[in-house]
Amino acid sequence: MKDTEFVERLKRCFGNATMADVARRIGVPHATVRNYFLGRLPAPEVLIKIADETGISLNWLLCGRGEMYASDQPPIGLGRFIEEKISEMIDRRLSSAGLPAHAIDVFDVRSAVLRTDDPQAVIGEWLSHEGREFPTDFGIVFFRGWESFSMDEKVDAVRDAKRVLDRTLRTV
Repeated sequence: MKDTEFVERLKRCFGNATMADVARRIGVPHATVRNYFLGRLPAPEVLIKIADETGISLNWLLCGRGEMYASDQPPIGLGRFIEEKISEMIDRRLSSAGLPAHAIDVFDVRSAVLRTDDPQAVIGEWLSHEGREFPTDFGIVFFRGWESFSMDEKVDAVRDAKRVLDRTLRTV
């Protein structure tokens, strides 16, 4: 059963950020955040990550009782601040070297998603770009609801699936 009040509180504590942003901030796969947005309760360790990242009270998040924030002030978002500063430094270095900001990405996932709008085709192209083949016996379930994803969510879902595929292929 979906706990819509929990889902609304979860979205609110992240400022109604996209699933991709939430996943990045708490360090879990996009598909996991999608499950939370569909009403599944996070595991205790993830709840702690959410509280640490947002500064919210777990009592408020889980039960809707008490103050939203564990302290009087919302968090300053130190993690996000540091990420932005690192990104700015990388962009400056690339720019000074005469390279475009996206030069780090060898395979352009976003362009492939725009071109094909087919997640398995994108992963196939990515593997082909790396000189590998898509395993014929590997099914991917990360893409349920693909049609409703934003562009950023599609890109993140493909990247998550590729990471899982890479890990799986290393252990086989």
